[in-house]
Amino acid sequence: MARDPLAALVRLRRLETMEAKRRLAVQVGQEAAAAERLAAAAAALPAEHAAGEAAWRLWLSRGLAARDRAALAQDQAAIRRSNAQAVVAECRAAERAVDLLRDRRAAEARRQALRRAQALLDEAARRTRPAG
Repeated sequence: MARDPLAALVRLRRLETMEAKRRLAVQVGQEAAAAERLAAAAAALPAEHAAGEAAWRLWLSRGLAARDRAALAQDQAAIRRSNAQAVVAECRAAERAVDLLRDRRAAEARRQALRRAQALLDEAARRTRPAG
């Protein structure tokens, strides 16, 4: 029996979708970690201020820089997560398109089978009809 190329394509599309979902999960985790780092850096500002005014003035520029880096890292993680979501959507759309093509081909094969069966019935009816 001949191999169905659409079956192979269906499997490929499913594998691509699973991989895209895995990558999205990684990106969601990285974004959550970046958000936690930003929250910690932001919380450190008032905590250090409470420790003492003179030390806080010396520490402030480093604290603000750490907060800004953490905010930038979170923004970049959000962009990567958004891109990963778009890839998952594209993979799902490709998977649905192949499924739709497969369904259409199956429907066409059923129609062809029905036409062949009807042609056989018509031929049998012509043979059994009395001449004249």
